[in-house]
Amino acid sequence: MSDFGGLDTAEHLEGAFREAFPQWQDLRQAVAARARYPEFSEQRALQQLLMTDLAHRITADQDLGWLLIGSLALPARPLEGDWPADFGTPGITDIPQQYVMARSAFDLDLCASAVTDPDPGRAAALYRDAVEGAIRRVAAPPGHTGSAHGIGLGGLVRYTAGELNIFPNGQVMGIVTATPVDPRFGPRHTPTVDDPISIEVDIKPPAKVAVTDGPDSAHRPITPIDLPGLTPFQPPLNPAVNQLADKLTLLTGKPRGLRGEGGPWHRYKDVYDAYFMLRTCRINADHLREAVENNWNLAPMGMDRVPVPYRFYGQDGNGSEPVVPWKEGLDALRPGSPQLHRYPSWDGLREALGGFMDSLPAAPAGSIWVPGQGWSRQAQTSPEATRVPGVSPKAARARSTTTPDRPRRGPSGGPAASPPAPGAGPKPERGHGHGR
Repeated sequence: MSDFGGLDTAEHLEGAFREAFPQWQDLRQAVAARARYPEFSEQRALQQLLMTDLAHRITADQDLGWLLIGSLALPARPLEGDWPADFGTPGITDIPQQYVMARSAFDLDLCASAVTDPDPGRAAALYRDAVEGAIRRVAAPPGHTGSAHGIGLGGLVRYTAGELNIFPNGQVMGIVTATPVDPRFGPRHTPTVDDPISIEVDIKPPAKVAVTDGPDSAHRPITPIDLPGLTPFQPPLNPAVNQLADKLTLLTGKPRGLRGEGGPWHRYKDVYDAYFMLRTCRINADHLREAVENNWNLAPMGMDRVPVPYRFYGQDGNGSEPVVPWKEGLDALRPGSPQLHRYPSWDGLREALGGFMDSLPAAPAGSIWVPGQGWSRQAQTSPEATRVPGVSPKAARARSTTTPDRPRRGPSGGPAASPPAPGAGPKPERGHGHGR
């Protein structure tokens, strides 16, 4: 085609995509026909499709060692066996439950793990330049017209990015806006045809992303909506043990930074994400112990270890801690992600996560957490089945040596007594509402 869409030569898009979806509304109608549930809405699916396209473009330079590190990765992790019978949304059979039941995630969190240097200042500068360059190549400045800069989804959207937040350690955060346009008029005049959709991009430096035993392989794409001509986004993942260790560690310390006004707050979303992982992921006890003990978040929070017994920060006003409104904060997230009504109440979540962490020290060496069963030596999964090919555990561990202040250097038993399975208590009521 000779229109705006004909200028998109991205390798992850084939001609079949534009043939199937010559206009934005054609795409939107196809998505709406599949994503027709409160728990997996049209908006959630469109956001995931845009993140698929955007992520393909940002990570096109594979030499940078890109990893998907955020909650968007949760449905892509392996699931062995049947989905837990008590952890699902009845009536949804055409979209796998791992996509439905994960908390709705609208941020694209990445790490360019290969961009490192022994010198902290140089590492930060190299990272900032590489990451900012990757975003600027994909997204045009606001108001930009006249060229194919910012073209996306075969000409159906134009990506723009304003000022980016760049931190001293090289981390880059910002908003990329996808504006649906009519591709028939060419790049000099691209009329807007629908409301813009914003995607928050957070690209963390290697010093903030530990890789204990090599990246995990994605066993499925980040979205269940399969479209003709669009290659699914199925990248290497931050290991499950490291993602879980980050969340469970952060929940025990004072939150850094401010969010909103008024009283105490915390990372409520991490509670849901951690519970999802306990219900669906197999976790190596030895690797998780290492990831928790060496977690880089401990030092910035002024802690040398996770509390034993495990407790959430401010859950009961202990000592000088303010009381954090955990129940209210968790409940406030449920209307925006109706599937969260299928999760336990605050008391059930606290018991499940606390029981798991309190059982970790006594888990036998070599044991694996099996969702619904507990720690077991007989349920091991071959590491090669989920590790990214070509990355040995030894090399991955060498590349993941970090401290809070220094970027990592680049490359040169029998079952134990287990806590009750998460979710074994009464089911919470199912709620309905609009997806975020």
